[in-house]
Amino acid sequence: MDKQHCHYHQAQPATWHCAPCERHFGDCCVPLNADVPEYAPSCPLCRGQLRYLGAANSAEPFWERLPKFFAYALQPGPLMFAGALALASLFMPSVLVFWLALLSIATKYLHSVIEQASLGSNDAPSLAEAFDGSSFGAFLRQLGVFGVAMVLLWLAADFESPPLFWSVNVALVLVLPASIIRLALDKSLGAALSPAEVGQVIAAMGWRYLILCLFLFILWQSPSYLAWLLGFGLPRVVLLPVLALLFGYFGVVMCAMMGYAVFQYQGALGYVVAGDDAAQGFPEAEWRRRKALAEAEVRVKEGQGGAAVEILSSALRQDPEDLRLNERYHQLLYVLNERGDCLAHLPGYLALACRSNPQLAANAFLNARQLQADFLPDDPLICERIAGVLLDRHKTREGLSLLRNLHQRFPQYPHGARAYLLAARGFAEGLGQADAAGKLLAFIRQRYPESPLLGEVEALERVLARMAAQGS
Repeated sequence: MDKQHCHYHQAQPATWHCAPCERHFGDCCVPLNADVPEYAPSCPLCRGQLRYLGAANSAEPFWERLPKFFAYALQPGPLMFAGALALASLFMPSVLVFWLALLSIATKYLHSVIEQASLGSNDAPSLAEAFDGSSFGAFLRQLGVFGVAMVLLWLAADFESPPLFWSVNVALVLVLPASIIRLALDKSLGAALSPAEVGQVIAAMGWRYLILCLFLFILWQSPSYLAWLLGFGLPRVVLLPVLALLFGYFGVVMCAMMGYAVFQYQGALGYVVAGDDAAQGFPEAEWRRRKALAEAEVRVKEGQGGAAVEILSSALRQDPEDLRLNERYHQLLYVLNERGDCLAHLPGYLALACRSNPQLAANAFLNARQLQADFLPDDPLICERIAGVLLDRHKTREGLSLLRNLHQRFPQYPHGARAYLLAARGFAEGLGQADAAGKLLAFIRQRYPESPLLGEVEALERVLARMAAQGS
């Protein structure tokens, strides 16, 4: 099954679907509220109920997680399981009842691994989960599946046709993993033997099911080959528990892989599970911001600019000091050429941006100049800070326009000397106009004779004098 992606962000997997709008949404467009776990998100377009897709589109392919499956089997539960098999092979008496009990426990534990991995959990089940009343029933059902497979193989051999025998043999090898998956999840012998139920597992994975079978076959054969290699140097009394330990370990790896394959293809199999790696919700304030930004972006991409403006405006009434919301609101008004609303929003936004991020304030000022050529903030400190940013960006003329006649526009501004010293540097360094810079420095001496910045004024005058001497 092909993975679905967010309609508005093609690199993001889809986690929600709106049937009326025929739109898939990712976590990028539908954030969750961590403070309200029962919150059910609605469609950003029609406000209808969304269908949760779980991790059907975000699960990592099982063939890319091979190292994680081997690490999965190194957790305490699987290691205790493998260790128990090794000890049993060494010390348990040859009594049929004891071995049937051991096989029951082993079957139940391996089924628990498949079941837990199918939920996307990265934590292996504890060994205690194998000791419940259903373990013997799970063993009998699994024995029934293997018994049917053996009967089919026996019937194929009875025809005395090698091609038929090997065809049935290969078919059983390919079908058994899907049958075991069905048995572990549905706990029903009928489901494990049903061609329709088993076929659904195979159809959900498609040709990738062959990859799963190939990996499982290699893993199943691995303990035998390792034991054969070790057999040349180990006595039988040591080799037998080592072999049991290896079979236990590789059995858990195989079952973890089968369970995760179900998790990966949960959509086609009718499961909806988020898994341990699912996106977490956000605190209330952060959720409101992300929700407004995401819904506004969706509306813009649908060509509904007016609706996007209203969404952001409503969000700003709740969080007027949120810089990201103000920035996006300003950008949207500017792009939509909403001249009046954009200019009306600027005073508050410029004050907020100057405190938090003067670079954004400078961007907003340049946008404002496109809407109104003579636009000037009505706060001298904002003028000075934006001018400093613009001068650093080598937008000298735009920066100097903010400082022109500052003492006349704001006669009570206490930092006039600092602002004009900044302007003098702009004339000298940005425009190379030493005369204009010198006049400003002289003006600072005259108007602000008590300023603590006179030392910097003198230093800049010396620099200008050296520049003038070199030029002559």
